[in-house]
Amino acid sequence: MVKIKHIVRYFAKYYPYKNELSKTRITKMVYLADWYSSLDFGEQLTDIDWYFDHYGPYVPDVYNAVVEDKHLIINEDITAFGTTKEVISLKVKNPRNVFESAPIRISDNCKLILDSVIKDTERLNWNEFIDFVYSSYPIKTSKRYKYLDLPELAEECIEKGLNY
Repeated sequence: MVKIKHIVRYFAKYYPYKNELSKTRITKMVYLADWYSSLDFGEQLTDIDWYFDHYGPYVPDVYNAVVEDKHLIINEDITAFGTTKEVISLKVKNPRNVFESAPIRISDNCKLILDSVIKDTERLNWNEFIDFVYSSYPIKTSKRYKYLDLPELAEECIEKGLNY
């Protein structure tokens, strides 16, 4: 299993639109990474027990990992709708040493999955992003307020000949 903080660090380093990495967006991106891994390898990247809350896949694990990580920081920003959002980013020690202080320990397969999540979501505005997450098989086929067994749901999805 990959530690959540390393996945978040990777997204914080490589996601092209840094100001889009809100608490909610990054949590759902980690969900997508676990979902993609379940589809490709039959297991999640993380040990998160994903929960289908009222607003889709949600758990406090991702945010808690960010709060506990000395290499990540949460800043307040304003959304396009004029409300506040918490944006997650890597801490900067100095202008020349931006990322050196934040090791990212993930496998090459994990990098491929995270790069796929970035590629599939980077051009999506907030509403498109949410629609994309909510169109995933676990969310389309599961009941709210239940835990999501992503590897089992991936097996179902594949058996039905679906690709997402």
